Amino acid sequence: MNRVLLRPALLGATLLLAVCAALIAAEQLLGAPQDDLVQLAVFLSASGAVSLLLAGSIVGWTSARLGTVRSRVTIVFLAGLLVAFLNVLATSALMFLSGHDLALLFVLLGFSGAISVTFALVFGATLAAQVRSLSRAAERLAEGDLGARVDPRGQDELARLGVAFNNMASRLELAFERQQALEASRRELVAAVSHDLRTPLATTRAMVEAVDDGVVAEPSEVRRYLRLINREIQHLTRLIDDLFELSQLECGALELDLERIDVRAILAETKAAYEAQARERGVHMTTAVPVHALPVNADPLRMDRLLRNLVDNALRHTPAGGQIELRAFATNGSVELLVNDSGPGIEEAERERVFDRFYRGEPSRARFERLDPGAAGSGLGLAIARGVVEAHQGQIWVETSVLGGAGFHIRLPRQQAVR
Repeated sequence: MNRVLLRPALLGATLLLAVCAALIAAEQLLGAPQDDLVQLAVFLSASGAVSLLLAGSIVGWTSARLGTVRSRVTIVFLAGLLVAFLNVLATSALMFLSGHDLALLFVLLGFSGAISVTFALVFGATLAAQVRSLSRAAERLAEGDLGARVDPRGQDELARLGVAFNNMASRLELAFERQQALEASRRELVAAVSHDLRTPLATTRAMVEAVDDGVVAEPSEVRRYLRLINREIQHLTRLIDDLFELSQLECGALELDLERIDVRAILAETKAAYEAQARERGVHMTTAVPVHALPVNADPLRMDRLLRNLVDNALRHTPAGGQIELRAFATNGSVELLVNDSGPGIEEAERERVFDRFYRGEPSRARFERLDPGAAGSGLGLAIARGVVEAHQGQIWVETSVLGGAGFHIRLPRQQAVR
């Protein structure tokens, strides 16, 4: 409704400005007297109103019936030319021009009109070509061709529209690629979870059936089976907890309870928690930390879980007689933590993939899991570790350690803002 009211108002304002400009020019340049100015104002107002009404009617009527930009542009030029002819006719009547002069004037106007219409046709064809290019690209995009693009030329609105279209197509293509990657990741996750759940469930079911059917009747054997069943249940519980935590990390729903903590204390607690298990495996654990405090803003529970995942991983891959070292130091406004082991290490080509979910593909390190099947993890520990570090605005990576095995590095900002 507002646009319908705006157009007549705009045309009226344009006519008023044009009449005022003509009157000022007549007075200043031609020195027209006051009476002539009044007559000129009446004539220009009437002529302009009729011309605008007539031209607007022609453009409006034809625009609803013509299907191409080229024809609509041509009609606009013709409407302008018709207005010029009508004004010349009215002016000639007032000025009593001779037939010869009027004919010559019409010849000149006809020549100018032919040039104008030719220009309109060429200009309309250019606009139509740009619109067709956009239309074809949009149709290709709608049909699934996400590589459809246009070649915007110039700096006008159509060129900017072409740039906007290309940006939109690029974003759609990127979103589609992300969707495909997420779908592939989802399928891999479902397959991996199904595999990891199937094995302990099948083992637990077989042992329960053996006890229930009386196949295992000796009290000592029954207790051994119950211990094995309990171990499998604990494995399933850890796997489900890992999956829940990983889903929180990936959807950004993990809430951190940040506080100022000393990294040295966390390393000491982690070492104390694993010393007995390390001695049973014949692995020597050490720590190397500076005498001064290494404060960071972090979630203590998440940091404890992070270090436990890394130490679990180191214990699984460090043979008897090996060594695990926990180290921390300050560097460039950050605090760096290291978990080094003397195991087989990780090949450079595999160092990024070890942080993928359910990744266990590195042969040399998998060898120790085959020797000790109970040591195999869920394949989620390092993926969770990366998610926790990134949630703390930090970095995690793996290199060859000073002990010859794998060295996992964690870098955290010393003055991280609490959120």
